[in-house]
Amino acid sequence: MSKLIAGLGLNRFGVKLFLAYFAILGLGIYLLLNTLLGEIKPGLRQAMETALVDTANILAEYVAPATPEQPLQLEQLSQVLDSTLRRPINATIWSHKKTATVLRVYVTDATGKVVFDSAGRDLGADYSRWNDVYLTLRGQYGARSTQENPGDEFSSVMYISAPVYARQDGTEPRQILGVLSVGKSNISVEPFWQLARDNIRSMGVWLLVLAAILGALLSTWLSLSIGKLVSYARRTGAGETVQPPTLSDPDLAVLAQAMDEMRTALDGKQYIESYTLSLTHEMKSPLTALQGAAELIPQVNDPQMQQKLAANIELESKRLRALVDQVLSLARLENRQQLEQPQTLQLNELIQQELDQLQWLAAQRQVGLTFSCHPEGGVFCVSGDALLLAQAVRNLLENALDFSPADSTISVQLNAASDGLLTLDITDEGSGIPDYALDKIWQRFYSLPRPATGQRSTGLGLSFVEQIAKLHSADLNLTNRPEGGVLARIRIPVS
Repeated sequence: MSKLIAGLGLNRFGVKLFLAYFAILGLGIYLLLNTLLGEIKPGLRQAMETALVDTANILAEYVAPATPEQPLQLEQLSQVLDSTLRRPINATIWSHKKTATVLRVYVTDATGKVVFDSAGRDLGADYSRWNDVYLTLRGQYGARSTQENPGDEFSSVMYISAPVYARQDGTEPRQILGVLSVGKSNISVEPFWQLARDNIRSMGVWLLVLAAILGALLSTWLSLSIGKLVSYARRTGAGETVQPPTLSDPDLAVLAQAMDEMRTALDGKQYIESYTLSLTHEMKSPLTALQGAAELIPQVNDPQMQQKLAANIELESKRLRALVDQVLSLARLENRQQLEQPQTLQLNELIQQELDQLQWLAAQRQVGLTFSCHPEGGVFCVSGDALLLAQAVRNLLENALDFSPADSTISVQLNAASDGLLTLDITDEGSGIPDYALDKIWQRFYSLPRPATGQRSTGLGLSFVEQIAKLHSADLNLTNRPEGGVLARIRIPVS
């Protein structure tokens, strides 16, 4: 069952909705069909009773004498009924085959004594106490339904009576000379009742199947929509940047929009809290150094020591200024959702420009810089912001220079891949990234000591490059090389 539910795309809410919908609709269908079934048999018997009333009144006129003094005209009735009951019938009524007339007709005189019986069994019997005769003799509508065989519930027969008047009777009220009753077995309508019952039950089954299908479709639709909202909430909670799902239901679409607004508000609050805490923590060290140097300068008489303390103040001030500038630049960059006016750029020319500007620093540190493009002479066009891409390349190159030992080489390669992406690889021959720092180097303000000086940077350079890569729909990875050093790889779409 769980696999079936999963295959239909239903969650627990969808299953509950489906069961509730099916139960309510199924109960409604059951009550409706049960009511119909309860009304059909009485309706059929009412129709049969109407027909018997007409038949009884027609036959009553058939046996009526001309005057009250004459006897009832029974001989002709006997002949006609005998012929009618023996007459073959070939009629198909609602797929039911009717082959003969099944009626019982009896006539009583004014006292209720049976003077004619088409069945020939109760001739001379006193029927004055039977409802059909009793009520008719008193000028009322006479009818009864009697079970002929006490042990057989299907032996019930309906009798409808009509008064017999003389055709030429000028008295008011007219004198009742006798009663003619027509009887028909109730079981004669059973085939029609069974056919109607079977049709209604079949219709009920199809309605339930249709209700189940519609309920499953409705539940699946709502479950898929809710599943999109759940997936959006979970991915957002995991830190992914995703757009709210597009939903066809207006109420769920409003909910998705509200969730996105809540996420934006929470991200803004969390962003400010994180930046405030991190910036406060990072500013403690240079501020402490500044405060200590400032306190020591008046107490030291040695000019060289005073000069050294002043140099420390200048160094920490620059470090603090650089930290503030980079924080502001990164904050502005992270608040940008997309590039404002992207341009088509030659990435190879941009990289060459940055390498030319860093040649003096590389020469000072005795580090070689090499650059190659594959294929040679190719056009390496990308769409983006020239200033931001230049800053990203420069940050990666400066980072490689900081961790490269003397007499080593930094290799820069630009390759055109077959999948529509350009690959920029920057490799150095340094000591690589320690294992404990592999999952931390992307965190803001996290920095490793430089091998040459032992000092740390602001720890914002890689975060800056990562944000630039996101704005350009590029992938950024840093991995340790088996032969030593680090490989920084950027894969960016071709323009």
